[in-house]
Amino acid sequence: MNLRPVSAGAGQLPLFVHVDPNSTDPGALKTGGPVLLDWFLENASPFPTARDFVTDLFVDGIHVERWRSTQSPPFQKFGIRNWSGLNDQIRLDRGDHTFRLVVDALDQISETDETDNVFEWTYTWGGDPLPVPESLARAVNLVPAIPRNLSAPLVAAPVPGAYQSGLLSVLSPVFVSWGTQNIGLASTDASIAIHLYFDGMLVRTGSISGLAASSKSVTKDWADLSSLVGIEPGRHTLRLVVDPGNLVAESDETDNEFIAEFEWLAGTTIAPPLKPAPTPIPAPPFDELKQPNLTSSTPFGWDSAVTVKPLSSAKDGNRGLDLPVSSGSAVQVEYVVKNSSPVASTSGFDVTLLLDGQAIDVARFPRMGSGESSIGSYVIPASSVSPGPHRLSLIVDSGSELAEADENDNEFERLVVFASGDPPGTPTPTAYSITSLREFLAALPELLLETRDVDGPERSSRDWLADISKIADAGYFLATGTAISDERLSIEFLPRSEYLVQLVEACMGDTGPMTAIEHAAELATCRMSADQSIGVRTQRDGRILVLVDTTNTPAQVLSTLFHELGHARQRLLAPGDGSVSNSALSALREAQAQVFEAVGWRSIEEFLDISVTSYPDLSVLNENVRDLLAGKLDGANDEEEHDLGYVLMWLTALQDPGGLGIAGELRTIGKLSPASTLAFYDYLLTIEPDEAEAWAAQRLANSSALLVEFQAITLGRLVAGLASDTEGHPDLREVAFLAP
Repeated sequence: MNLRPVSAGAGQLPLFVHVDPNSTDPGALKTGGPVLLDWFLENASPFPTARDFVTDLFVDGIHVERWRSTQSPPFQKFGIRNWSGLNDQIRLDRGDHTFRLVVDALDQISETDETDNVFEWTYTWGGDPLPVPESLARAVNLVPAIPRNLSAPLVAAPVPGAYQSGLLSVLSPVFVSWGTQNIGLASTDASIAIHLYFDGMLVRTGSISGLAASSKSVTKDWADLSSLVGIEPGRHTLRLVVDPGNLVAESDETDNEFIAEFEWLAGTTIAPPLKPAPTPIPAPPFDELKQPNLTSSTPFGWDSAVTVKPLSSAKDGNRGLDLPVSSGSAVQVEYVVKNSSPVASTSGFDVTLLLDGQAIDVARFPRMGSGESSIGSYVIPASSVSPGPHRLSLIVDSGSELAEADENDNEFERLVVFASGDPPGTPTPTAYSITSLREFLAALPELLLETRDVDGPERSSRDWLADISKIADAGYFLATGTAISDERLSIEFLPRSEYLVQLVEACMGDTGPMTAIEHAAELATCRMSADQSIGVRTQRDGRILVLVDTTNTPAQVLSTLFHELGHARQRLLAPGDGSVSNSALSALREAQAQVFEAVGWRSIEEFLDISVTSYPDLSVLNENVRDLLAGKLDGANDEEEHDLGYVLMWLTALQDPGGLGIAGELRTIGKLSPASTLAFYDYLLTIEPDEAEAWAAQRLANSSALLVEFQAITLGRLVAGLASDTEGHPDLREVAFLAP
């Protein structure tokens, strides 16, 4: 047998591109204009083909179309006339373009001459150049990408479900998996072609129906390669090409391919290794204490283990706070002593307070149980101390009456400055001007164009942390009237590895009073919960501490910070949790933080008179939001605290038990204003911990109709005709669609 391209008639090329279906002249071929294509081949032999074969069309090296032919009788010509699908497969700019027809492209037919299967011809396109988008800042960008549960964008293995590639065999099938991602900031509903080549031969064509910004698509365990081509032992390449015809306008057209080399053995295969188990997150060293251990302590709400304030200012509401003191007024000293051990002390003990090395008070404390603490106080008389700095020290078990697990942590020392005359006034709260707030927010537009992480392997070339801090401070101030610096909290931005270490440490809390068994169980729980965490609110040295994982985009880091500030504000304004612990309370706490996250963003949007959380009404985004909602509803059914928090916040907003009027606003406008969102947050803070279960049960009772309404309102936020260059950052979709 011998297959080859052939002329359909006198003077006609085997591959003919033209405009007029009735003309033998190509005509005015031009960008975006009509174009038709004819091609013919023949079986130039006295034998029919024994199996199907394919014919491929390439333009400028890009695969455009594949036709499958059934059995071909001897000496028969056949082909295609007036094929009109070229413009649907590739964008052609003005200039020369090389068309190549390849008969039996996969070498499925054994021929007497394998050298005459290709015909090439160059045609020239006229017309105007293809338009270049004015702005590519928020454009689509399609790339081969590493999907979840694969080690590379393209994996070939001798077994299905493999995490990474392995040595293959010509005697066994091969399972190929790959991933595609839109790493741009604009979503697209366009059909995206994906081609896979083996040693330069196209072996698979397929497509996906669009991709939302930041979304991924994955194909797992395609197993037809061995049946399509004859594979010889040795090394071969697989090449993955996304959008080969450049039909989707992208911000970068140079990153659409991924090539990998694999080895096929003549004998048995070697299975790839399993996905490696993650390295356990390091935990602080722990030694189970066998004796009591008395120390000074800084509980939450205290400025130090030893605090001072004017006696005239001392009251229950400010216990543990440091206030400016003077030598001419009596000074209240307060301190905390704790037994940080699982072993109770065997007797009472003395605590000595010293000023500049001289004992000024000795107090007797009773025996302490495991983890117990006690408060002591002393008044330094007026005019007994000269103005200036003085050293204030505390010695626990100053008489050395007890044998302790650690005898080296019994002393605490700090410097106190005594002013002359009356005590200095308390500092005035910070106030930002409109100009200052605009300066703080100046970097926001550029921040919302960043797709790389703040820190980590794919980090941005710009240091975003200062800008994130300023934008967060502006959002917090616009919402609450208070600067973050005036709150009793600290913020730390950490790369993933450091974040996980501190997260586990924060989750573990005070390990001193734990037994070894309790420590092991708590450590396992904390490590298990760390996988999905990117932000946490904890406490350290008497202050709230917010930790944020910076191995995320600046938009995600900022949104996470707003979320954790919602947790922090709850701790500041409504701190009581007591001994209550249940899924309803956890969900309530998450609902509070999720609402405050929206408060931060909506306050900024209102101040700048912009929207950064609007998304076009595209099919891929509609599906994305539906999947997001379905995931939250499923998680809520399983009592996952974040998902249940979202569901409870929506049910609460639509039922409006607080009488805020937000249900009508939500149904009419589709989204709460910044003021209403803050009022909703404040209402959620009024729910007492021991009321959380009853509150959640009331919200969930007969809620099916409200859940349908919740989904309809959420989907209604997609904006028809929204320009792609105004689409919100993909990392803000949760706050955009899931906050009432």
